[in-house]
Amino acid sequence: MSAHVQAQPAGATLVWFRRDLRNTDHAALYHALKSHARVFCVFVFDREILDPLPRADRRVEFIHESVRELRDALAAQGGGLLVLHGTAREEIPRLALELGVDTVFANHDYEPDAVRRDDAVRGALGAVGTGFASFKDQVIFEKGEVLTGAGKPFGVFTPYKKALFALPEDGASTEPAGGKDGSVNLRR
Repeated sequence: MSAHVQAQPAGATLVWFRRDLRNTDHAALYHALKSHARVFCVFVFDREILDPLPRADRRVEFIHESVRELRDALAAQGGGLLVLHGTAREEIPRLALELGVDTVFANHDYEPDAVRRDDAVRGALGAVGTGFASFKDQVIFEKGEVLTGAGKPFGVFTPYKKALFALPEDGASTEPAGGKDGSVNLRR
């Protein structure tokens, strides 16, 4: 028996795509693939967002086409995309339980309604023993990463710029998703 035992990825996880409808340079997808043997992907057409909109809305048409492109891109790499219509607050915990995943991965969403939604989903998942992991993805620096010595946001640009350039090069970055071209290999 070998003295070196390679750690095996954990069981199954669910990657919840939201406003980040791409399969390259996607922090949550990268971390899910790195840490789990089986990765499910989902997008929810959330009724809490859609119901107040006009029936024919170009934004929804754009999202629908983007979801179709994401589904095709994942399929070309051997994966798939579950597409649901309902409220994410209900659909994500239900699907996570149905699939038997141990964690739901998503990229941070910063809108106030999205933060409340994510808190509700995190709570519902936690109640059944499922984790929720969220990752910085769409910003370079999050609120709180570049602050004054007093721990407050900068009010003047020049001191902010100096603090920004004083950061270590790898201090606030996440690992890139995939290879040099940004692609990922989906495992089944």
